[in-house]
Amino acid sequence: MATVPTPRTWTVGELLTAAKLNTDLRNGLNFLLSGKPLAILGKTGNQTIPNSAWTTITWNSETVDRDAGHDNATNNSRYTAQTAGYYRVVAALLWNSGFTAKIRQTMVVKNASLAMFQGTGFGDADGSFASSTSLGTVFLAVSDYLEVQGMQATGSSWDVVPSSTRFELEWVSS
Repeated sequence: MATVPTPRTWTVGELLTAAKLNTDLRNGLNFLLSGKPLAILGKTGNQTIPNSAWTTITWNSETVDRDAGHDNATNNSRYTAQTAGYYRVVAALLWNSGFTAKIRQTMVVKNASLAMFQGTGFGDADGSFASSTSLGTVFLAVSDYLEVQGMQATGSSWDVVPSSTRFELEWVSS
């Protein structure tokens, strides 16, 4: 769990020391620059999504996970908050090509029951590309978790492909 620094209130006449500067200034800057929770999750293979059914996306690749909120083996569909606060979230699914003008959707769900935000995408006219992205900011208490779900309406099962499919979370404020 990342420790969010507590700002110091200085008093008149207080002696400035290197230890106080390190604790009060350096540690706060280090947290903001390289210590705040950040996760970028991805996939290494396709995942088949049935027609017209919301399906939880699994993540088996981590570019970064500073706060150990994700595990590639256990509950690999989840990011579990280790540090409370507001998180900026992006969930992007790249769908296999081939169907044109069919709906693809992405939804971020909190604690398996509360839909936080949802995005919709459509295929290109030539069927070569389709994506859907969901983004927003959400408050997470310690142990709250987020999952990404995908849904498509092509008439048959369809794949989410690993290229550009990602789940990103960044702590922005307490």
